[in-house]
Amino acid sequence: MLNPELDIIIVIPAMDEEATIGKVIDGITTTLSPHKCEVIVVDGGSSDKTAEIAEQKGARILHQEGSGYGDALQTGFDYAMLSHQQTSLIGMLDADGTYDPGDLPALLEPIVQDRADLVLGNRMVRMEHGAMSLTNRIGNRILSMTIRRLLHIQVHDTQSGFRLFRSDLTRCIDLRTTGMPFATEMLIEAKEANARIREVPISYRQRSGNTKLNPLVDGFRILGTIIRLTRDYNPIVFFGGLGVVLLVAGCVTGFQVVAEWIMRGTITRLASVVLSSLLVMSAIQLFSLGLLADMTRDVKNRVIKKIR
Repeated sequence: MLNPELDIIIVIPAMDEEATIGKVIDGITTTLSPHKCEVIVVDGGSSDKTAEIAEQKGARILHQEGSGYGDALQTGFDYAMLSHQQTSLIGMLDADGTYDPGDLPALLEPIVQDRADLVLGNRMVRMEHGAMSLTNRIGNRILSMTIRRLLHIQVHDTQSGFRLFRSDLTRCIDLRTTGMPFATEMLIEAKEANARIREVPISYRQRSGNTKLNPLVDGFRILGTIIRLTRDYNPIVFFGGLGVVLLVAGCVTGFQVVAEWIMRGTITRLASVVLSSLLVMSAIQLFSLGLLADMTRDVKNRVIKKIR
């Protein structure tokens, strides 16, 4: 039985979604009717009746001053925390009708049972045929696998936009990305804040209208975010990996010099000596930088634990 005293805010970024926004809001309010629930629609400058319909359905409308998917969500999160101090949970989903609000109880259950602080919907389990292109599906799996391997986050759909989390988590994470990589950064920041992250299967349907995503551009942006966050949150892997590459290159170059000295008793490749030395020294510096960065990260984590 779900707790009717929970205060839940659902943030929906929207732009030109008049065909679906009303149904999405109705689905949320119907599903969460036992709870205190408010829907916040962050309008990104719609040229249609998206904001008007959302307001008629009882949603609060915020007009996005910046741009981008991440900026819209952050606008909604900031408003939720400033104006609703007693908010228990914050959720997010898209306005295009691809997510089913009826899945909200599935996301809510692990939090109510105190098994999770952040719950994501896994679209890959019950995806409607044609809801995601083959390119997007492959790209999503590659990105999710990369995050699992490099950052040790056991989530199989890292780009899912259907999430529910404890409101106090927003005080422990520092989100800077304004575009689509926001979802990845949020997930990694939550892990660094020692949040308990869970994943539940959800439905995923074909969207109404044309998608606003650019798979190639957004894929490169997300990959760039993964590289940056790996540097920040797993510095030993990032700097150590670069160090290993330079060390191997330096040893290969130096081996030729050593072989010549053993066989001929002289060294003629002075350029190779200089290059090998520089590569090895750079590798040592990268290893040292990785260790220092890792120590700094540990200090940050201890501070976050005290705050929480």
